[in-house]
Amino acid sequence: MDVNFKNYISMKTKKIRKQLQKISNNTGCSIRREVAREALLYDTNPKEFFSNLFQHGCISGMVTSLIYYKDTHAFFLRHYQEIEEIRQNLSQEDNLLMDTQGDLMNYLSWFAFEETARKLAVEVGILNLVSP
Repeated sequence: MDVNFKNYISMKTKKIRKQLQKISNNTGCSIRREVAREALLYDTNPKEFFSNLFQHGCISGMVTSLIYYKDTHAFFLRHYQEIEEIRQNLSQEDNLLMDTQGDLMNYLSWFAFEETARKLAVEVGILNLVSP
């Protein structure tokens, strides 16, 4: 691999970490803040966190704060209003019908965390979405 390319990747990773750190420090009690904190704790390269999350999801147990029902229920109650806004916005945009099996609080907590992570990954330049 070219040295300049390695330096570019390293600089980009530092910039992303700095953006996530700013979100983690300045965003009050929000899902964005929790996603940023998890990404910073997960690995020295936040891209790995997002890549693994998008590939395996919260159900894999990779988000340590959302493994047990007691934790997902607390997350749900803490972020209820924000979760409802995400759910309603996506339902209206995509005629999304959520077919949930199992614990609704658990499912919606994972859903909101993953959707917020997707938006955050776009915002910090990890994920590029191309609209049709």
